[in-house]
Amino acid sequence: MGSETINVGVIGTGAIGGIHAENLMRRTIGAKVVALMDIDRERAEAVAAACDGARVSHEVSDLIADPDVDAVLVASTDASHAEITIACIEAGKPVLCEKPLATTVADAERVLRAELATGRRLAQVGFMREYDQAHKDLYDLLRGGAIGAALKIRSLHVNPRFVRELTIDSVITNSLIHDIHSARWIMPSEVESAYVQWVPADQARPRSARLADIQLVFADGAIGSLEYNGDSGYGYEVKVEVTGETGLISTADHPSPALRHSGSVTRAITPNWPQRFAQAYIDEAQDWINAIQGNEATGPSAWDGYMSLVVADASIRSANTGRPERIVASEKPPLY
Repeated sequence: MGSETINVGVIGTGAIGGIHAENLMRRTIGAKVVALMDIDRERAEAVAAACDGARVSHEVSDLIADPDVDAVLVASTDASHAEITIACIEAGKPVLCEKPLATTVADAERVLRAELATGRRLAQVGFMREYDQAHKDLYDLLRGGAIGAALKIRSLHVNPRFVRELTIDSVITNSLIHDIHSARWIMPSEVESAYVQWVPADQARPRSARLADIQLVFADGAIGSLEYNGDSGYGYEVKVEVTGETGLISTADHPSPALRHSGSVTRAITPNWPQRFAQAYIDEAQDWINAIQGNEATGPSAWDGYMSLVVADASIRSANTGRPERIVASEKPPLY
């Protein structure tokens, strides 16, 4: 498409959809939001007004078919992601789909088949941690051989408080899915098995999950531990640490000033994810637009979306059986 402006349609204008729309309109070179759609039309119209009067579509299909829309960003409900992404692919339009790509492995496979039928990558999945500077620095050091071969990855994903009642299944597919992808991206070999343990938020609801941990084994023998805390009470944090043969790498803390006062040193913690990953979302949008202009897909692929769900599926099976479960996946296509 060259260097011309990419007209984007945004489906879903809730919290993350609104952030994406504003970033594309105000902070992304070469992008313009021209259409929006949400089942809450009033909310869509409010976001459209902030996007210099972008059109509000009545139906998902109308927005995708709009000849003035070059590419689509999907930030609707999780259950709708696969169908909308497939529709975008079949229309030949690049699509950035928020995580997860689907809610089941079977639906993720359908997305893969749709994309493979076109012979080119059209879908990117919103695993924005690949664009976070702290994560990128760790990745570069590890891949540059700074600590030799990776032996273990540990990640910590801390939320300030519950915003809704979550089960272990939804914690895995909606929150830990980020950590699963990060582990797959950072470590040099694929996950082979997953084992889940968790602490219920309420003993009367044993599938509720206040804290959960996924233990991984990788194909090269390395191991991993992905911890999720859904109700820390103090703020939002994401940290990653990799132990190697000759050293250890940790992600840098999110920058904030150190306050020394009254015999103590304190440092603020970000209140929630929009603040922690604000720049990563901007960089993600810019990279996506640059890739569309260059006709060369980059960023987390539909395959990454599929494999994250394969690991999530094994994790949910482990939660049901109480034992480690092996990864069962299709062979990786040459397209990826």
